[in-house]
Amino acid sequence: MTITNNAEQAVELTQESGKLTIVLQLLDRIQQQEKVILFMVTKRLQRLLKLWLDQIYGLDIVVINGDTKAVSNKTDDLTRKKLISQFEEKASFNVLIMSPVAAGIGLTVVGANHVIHLERHWNPAKEAQASDRIYRIGQKKPVFIHLPTLTHPQHDAFDVHLDRLLRSKLMLKDSVVTPEAVRENEISRALGLDS
Repeated sequence: MTITNNAEQAVELTQESGKLTIVLQLLDRIQQQEKVILFMVTKRLQRLLKLWLDQIYGLDIVVINGDTKAVSNKTDDLTRKKLISQFEEKASFNVLIMSPVAAGIGLTVVGANHVIHLERHWNPAKEAQASDRIYRIGQKKPVFIHLPTLTHPQHDAFDVHLDRLLRSKLMLKDSVVTPEAVRENEISRALGLDS
């Protein structure tokens, strides 16, 4: 992990990555009184980006991952819901770094209206569930899901292969879960209601 002492060094280091350059450009645009959840799987990357983004934007970014308590009997313990409340209470631009796995069922983050999947989860259902944290009752702003993808002019990049794989998994799930068309009489017959 490269430790930086100031925002300038942090910006320089993020510019060494095409994907992080895209993320900083997105964050600069989102900075207009809006909030963002930045999803990534790797804890080391979560810690590193927290450090760099804190320096660049003057924030104290919260990280929620498997190390963050889901519940606690102690009132002073910072649970996931308490950390999300602190994130949402801040009136201006803010960033929340989350693991898509830790962002499972039961969390609502309507204070954010942007999601950036910096590291895509291999399971499209987990990724969709993570994005759904901001698609909740109480969301007052338009919602934006960002999938920064690097491409190469001559070769298929890893991001392109992963996106193709995730889309094919979703199509497979949809073809198994929802048949193309079901007629009303087929439903009645299946339920034993046909006359």
